[in-house]
Amino acid sequence: MNPMKLFTTMGTGAAVLLLASGAFAQEATAQASTDGRAGVALPGAQPAAGNSDHSQMVGRFAVGYLGRQTIGAGDHTLVAPVIGARYWLDNMIGIDAGLGFNFSSGSINDTDKAGVTVMMFHAGVPLNLADAGHFSFQVVPEATIGFANVGEDAAGVSHDGFLLSLGARAGAEIHFGFMNIPQLSLQGSVGLYLRHQHRGVEQGGAEVSNNSFTIGTTLGNNPWDIFTSSISALYYF
Repeated sequence: MNPMKLFTTMGTGAAVLLLASGAFAQEATAQASTDGRAGVALPGAQPAAGNSDHSQMVGRFAVGYLGRQTIGAGDHTLVAPVIGARYWLDNMIGIDAGLGFNFSSGSINDTDKAGVTVMMFHAGVPLNLADAGHFSFQVVPEATIGFANVGEDAAGVSHDGFLLSLGARAGAEIHFGFMNIPQLSLQGSVGLYLRHQHRGVEQGGAEVSNNSFTIGTTLGNNPWDIFTSSISALYYF
């Protein structure tokens, strides 16, 4: 993939995200939640009538870590943690949106190293199927689109990658209401995904492509993957 095309695509995606965020923010208003603490809410969003920690978060924005995403670029495997936001429209339906990026450059003995660029765009629709006390059981359909590029090295070889991941996770969101901090929550989940991955290596105008389709679980081969890929944290305002 041509680097200019990569950056043009990333720039377009970022512009759309910023415009959508701007329109979202202009319509947002301050609204009191059921426990008397102010939260940032959209017009028409109403707190749920229940007494669970989850019901107190309806109509509030949350920000936090949404998990680590991996993408291949040619012979390289790159990662980008996704940071994003969640908003509960009502007690059952919410919206997730996240962005992850990784830019690096440098030199060795005054020789420039190949620059690395990774961009991830993440979206999801969390569904609260049951909640009580500090616990909420959720299913989250989600999608991730990623772009990666490793610039030309000393041999004139560049690497690029594209990722499209579609799937759904099921698990729990645990609020820290038992510590009088219901705004803070941890999520743990597992699920299935369908993943399309493109890896390209280009040298002198000639490109070798490697495309793959994978279906599998959200957990990897290493036991610690459950902490990096399946557990995330949010804080509601």
